[in-house]
Amino acid sequence: MADWLPERLPEDIDAERSFLATCCSPGAGFAASEAVFTLAEEDFVHPAHRAVFRALRVLIEAQVEVNSLTLKDALDQDDSLNKVGGYPGLVELLAGEDVERPQVLADVIRRKAKLRRLVHLGAQLVRQAAEEDEPPEVLVDQTAQSLFHLAQGDAKARGLLSIQAVADDAMERLHERLEGRLSPGVRVGFTRFDELTQGFQPGNLIVLAARPGIGKTALALNWILRAAQERDGRPGHCGAFFSLEMSHEEVFMRLLAAKSQTNMKDLQAGRAAGKIDHVLQARDELVQMPLFICDQASITVPQIQNMIVKQGSQSNRRVEFAIIDYLQLLSSPEGSRGAKQNEAVRIGEISRGLKLMAKDFGIPVVVLSQLNREVEHRTGGRPQLSDLRDSGAIEQDADMVAFIHRKMIPSANEEPDPSAELIVAKHRNGPTAIIQLHFQGEYAMYREMVRETSSYA
Repeated sequence: MADWLPERLPEDIDAERSFLATCCSPGAGFAASEAVFTLAEEDFVHPAHRAVFRALRVLIEAQVEVNSLTLKDALDQDDSLNKVGGYPGLVELLAGEDVERPQVLADVIRRKAKLRRLVHLGAQLVRQAAEEDEPPEVLVDQTAQSLFHLAQGDAKARGLLSIQAVADDAMERLHERLEGRLSPGVRVGFTRFDELTQGFQPGNLIVLAARPGIGKTALALNWILRAAQERDGRPGHCGAFFSLEMSHEEVFMRLLAAKSQTNMKDLQAGRAAGKIDHVLQARDELVQMPLFICDQASITVPQIQNMIVKQGSQSNRRVEFAIIDYLQLLSSPEGSRGAKQNEAVRIGEISRGLKLMAKDFGIPVVVLSQLNREVEHRTGGRPQLSDLRDSGAIEQDADMVAFIHRKMIPSANEEPDPSAELIVAKHRNGPTAIIQLHFQGEYAMYREMVRETSSYA
């Protein structure tokens, strides 16, 4: 690895020394403690500085007074006093220049450490690419994930926030909503459903589950289509649809059928000549919407994250919500724990990754899921949370779980029943309910029924 690194890495030994001297000086108090907990041992370059920092944290965490003698004792217990040059070396180190605000030096140390990590990450990528032991797709995936975690490092280390700080942020967003400058959530154009949920909220993981052939993809596409439309003078939400089963052309044709109210089979067979004007108008409206489609069949959560980050950097519209069709088709990164375990563990790891993605990106993530076959043998066939396929972790990670319930596929001499129920069975931030829908299969489209929403217990 050393051959791939530059001769000199970003560092500031003087800042490290001054920071430790400041935090160990008499009367350093709360400011020093606060600055110490924004750093980690590996942020320091000099071995002696790492040892003293580790001892300093031990004393602060134990609420022991910090001075040269207590530091000496802590270093002794850690067998690290020799790294500092004994007690004389410790006294000399603590005699360094101290400053009024140690957080300023902490920021310098953290910035240098971040640059060093970038250098190491780049060197690792160069070495692995030159050795050709891994496919380039795997290297890109691993590097994107490492960069994402590095970028999120500071945000995840905020620690405790005062109620005042939380209140200020919350009230600012509330005022923006009251003044119409901020949407309360991603609304999907189903009146009663939007009233129930107040729109899909940033950071939420929403699971939409049903048995195959019931129409969960159709409903998901209805959601993303309506959410992307301009409404009440506000621009539509920028959405990304990840289709692991259908091609991007199939996804577009479904959107086109729903938007133009044209029979999808007629579109596929080229029999829509009589409605060509409606189809072309719908096409023109669709291409103006902030929608993105990915039909990569084998895809992992880190790859989805990378695509969302890349889209935001290449466009003036960041992705505001994502829909993934569907959970059980997502792949686990090579070498991950989930890739080596059973399906329940693998799916649990993926659902946790999706929840973290939603939280880290501050967007709602909708993921479609299959149900177990047991639901078909239950009287009435109405799904429940225990029917979620492969892992109870899905229910645990999700902020909302909704099921589509329709009469099973009819026999050849029966007309399909268009009535359907959207069952909100889990709603972490609000009530559950059953919302009556009407399925128009020829348009791959759902509509709300003019009927009261019932509660779901």
